[in-house]
Amino acid sequence: MIEILTLDKKHFPSGYSVHLIKSQESPLLNTSLRSSFYQMFWLKSGELTLNVDNNLIDINKFECGFVGINQVFSIDTKTSFEVLLVCFNEDFYCRTDLDRQFLTSCVFFNSEHALKYKLHNSLRKIIEQYYQSLSHLCRKPFDDLMYHFAHNTVERLLLFSQKELLDRAYSPIETFKKGDVNIANHFRKLVKDNLKQLKLVKDYADLLNIPVKSLNEICNAIYGMSPKKVITEEIVIESKRLLRYTNMSVKEIAFQLHFLDPSNFIRFFTNAAGISPKNYRTQFEEKRVYIPKSKL
Repeated sequence: MIEILTLDKKHFPSGYSVHLIKSQESPLLNTSLRSSFYQMFWLKSGELTLNVDNNLIDINKFECGFVGINQVFSIDTKTSFEVLLVCFNEDFYCRTDLDRQFLTSCVFFNSEHALKYKLHNSLRKIIEQYYQSLSHLCRKPFDDLMYHFAHNTVERLLLFSQKELLDRAYSPIETFKKGDVNIANHFRKLVKDNLKQLKLVKDYADLLNIPVKSLNEICNAIYGMSPKKVITEEIVIESKRLLRYTNMSVKEIAFQLHFLDPSNFIRFFTNAAGISPKNYRTQFEEKRVYIPKSKL
């Protein structure tokens, strides 16, 4: 199994943490990791390369990066750097259904590709102040008032980020019915949470209490693909993580993902990824690094 990073409730009782990470002090450098929480960071100086689920993205000074729950990531650099990092879990952020809807639809944590943007000059001082405030509070005992302050601060950081990215978009943003967007986001989260047990579109349509036809229409309109393809892509992503970052055999991975027979898994993966599990793993054999037991 892949080991994960977790937020230690003893040290961070409110469910979020803030760190100033320097390259020369970081145990995370050149190590493959997976977290049970969300991460967003701003590069104060230097440059680094972020690898998120095999998507490489170069991040330079004053640019921001994001890592979602369960994504496998690593950081590489040839220079020194300083990063302001905020980590938070779902329990911290999701006070209401509206919070959950925003988080599950946030483009930074729900894209097939790693995303970044460059921080506007006018926002840099604001971001620094937010970080200082959060850093001061994150290790203190839980307090309702301070929790709401911290939540609203993290929310503003995400809103600033999403607005900055949208302001830089050149293509028009297509609008959809709010209800359809909520269903699509809920569906995608259900798939990520249940991909081992549930692999049929009907299973998810039943959980959402909508007809299969409606789920097909919503996914094709919003994601440009069928719900079956969404399910397939999520299973392939998880399969690739296990093949690249663990020493589990193909047979063990098949059973981990609840395939009845390893041959079914091999056939599924080969058809979906265009390469066999064995050949996919061989590509990374020489540089494969297993995820260690670590905690932030």
